[in-house]
Amino acid sequence: MIEAHGATITVTNEEIKIAPTVLAASLRGLSGDASIDVASVDNVALVEGDAWDSSFVSITTSAGTTTIEFAPGAIARATELKNAIGAAQQGTAPSEESQAEIPGFNFVGFDVETANSQWGSICQIGVVKVLNGRETERASWLCTPPEPFSSFDPFNVRIHGITSDDVANQPSFQERLAEFRDFVGELPIVAHNAQFDTTALRDASVASGEPIPHLLFACTLAQSRASSLKVDNHKLPTVAAELGVELSHHHDAAADASAAAQIMVEFARRAGHSGSLMEFIHASGFTLGVIEDKRIVPVLKDRSGASRALQASQLARIEAGESVPAAQLSPAPEVSGAGTDQPSRRGPAPWQSVSTPDEIPEPNLAASPSHPLYGQNVTLTGEFEPFDKGTLWHGIANAGGQVAKNVTKKTTILVTGVWATMTSKEKRARELMEKGQNIEIWSEEKLLGVLGLDEQPPF
Repeated sequence: MIEAHGATITVTNEEIKIAPTVLAASLRGLSGDASIDVASVDNVALVEGDAWDSSFVSITTSAGTTTIEFAPGAIARATELKNAIGAAQQGTAPSEESQAEIPGFNFVGFDVETANSQWGSICQIGVVKVLNGRETERASWLCTPPEPFSSFDPFNVRIHGITSDDVANQPSFQERLAEFRDFVGELPIVAHNAQFDTTALRDASVASGEPIPHLLFACTLAQSRASSLKVDNHKLPTVAAELGVELSHHHDAAADASAAAQIMVEFARRAGHSGSLMEFIHASGFTLGVIEDKRIVPVLKDRSGASRALQASQLARIEAGESVPAAQLSPAPEVSGAGTDQPSRRGPAPWQSVSTPDEIPEPNLAASPSHPLYGQNVTLTGEFEPFDKGTLWHGIANAGGQVAKNVTKKTTILVTGVWATMTSKEKRARELMEKGQNIEIWSEEKLLGVLGLDEQPPF
């Protein structure tokens, strides 16, 4: 199965099946899948794009030409489709059932978009069901955020394009939560920077007076950080591009959920994994996170011995004559990004990229009082690649804000950069918020937006 822009393509020796995504089907008024008989194909042409322009594969038959678009940067996917059709014409394409299967690898990719800086202000939910390593179903739901968080911040709107008018006649989060539960069932969920998405789900449930979903979850950000991918950062678009995973529309919940799901599948495939998500996470040296009533238990390094127990079990299977992929035989936090022949690369410890400078800049008293950071007490936590904290600190101070290294009773804004787990600073901020302190939790994107750093390189 090959992910194209707005569709998934399956190629067998008999047919080329084009299945539009839910969003594409809705926008184009499509009623179902399209199919092209391989025997009728006269010509297949590939037009390669680049990081800015789309790639296209044109399939010509006696009935006409069907053009399939691939998002910028997805040349590998377009080439894969052209080659797959060529193999089908030679009768050597794999069966539909065997394509991209990882037996037992079942989960739901998950992502949310929010209306404002409150993580519980969910206005869109995206889910993608993965069974045996293949995407089988997806859904995207707009909703009105829970009442305490119902206002739309222009900054968030600029990121995802969802406005208050778009959700005005949509069901409430409370109603969408029921659909989410039905879709997920007993499966674990997977998200990129899962700490955000799972905390948002929990916060929105609490705000709506709904029982909190009790779910296990994995984080592709954590997997990426532990891999040997040679990337400048571990943000979703960067990791997706490196792994050849299409991300058709970043900050669309369904597209982001699909990308996170495909990233997890690709990591498992490259590790030669066969089995459940839990087995793969433990084999990678992690534990699954848990959404509980009182807290979110994050994805953590596995220090419980579960990985060693899993290894012992797998060795016993080998002794009994069963076949177990070598990549599963021991915990492997370094998941190769390019196959078994690529040496793993240990970069600097992740906390080195989030270390704070020694000197705190003084606020610019001549700054405009209308600036969102003027007079605020701001603390940063997490990672803000490619920007270092010193650069951001000076930007905050120049706008009239007071920078602080830690969260205190004076803190008014905590900015959360990308990180695989909830940091101690965020935990402290949430404790103070529960006690009544007025603290806003900003995303990295919002800070970069108000500082004007999202409008100039490096992006």
